[in-house]
Amino acid sequence: MDRSDTHNKASWSKAMLHKFCKIYITAIKRGMRPNTYFDKANWKFVIESFKDQTGFSLSKSLLKNK
Repeated sequence: MDRSDTHNKASWSKAMLHKFCKIYITAIKRGMRPNTYFDKANWKFVIESFKDQTGFSLSKSLLKNK
C-alpha cells in the first residue's frame, strides 16, 4: 500500500483494521462523537492517531468509508 492518500481505495490489513477500530472506540469513549458524527477536530485526532500507529496517512474520506 502506498503511504499517501492519493488513491481512491486503501488496502487494509488485519492489523490496520484492528488499530483503526481501537482508535475509533477510544475517540467515542472520550466523548469525541456526542451525536452521530465526528467534527473536524475529532477527525484530526483519528487521522493523526492512525498515522502515528500505522505509519499510513489516509484521508478522512478513506477512513470514513471503512
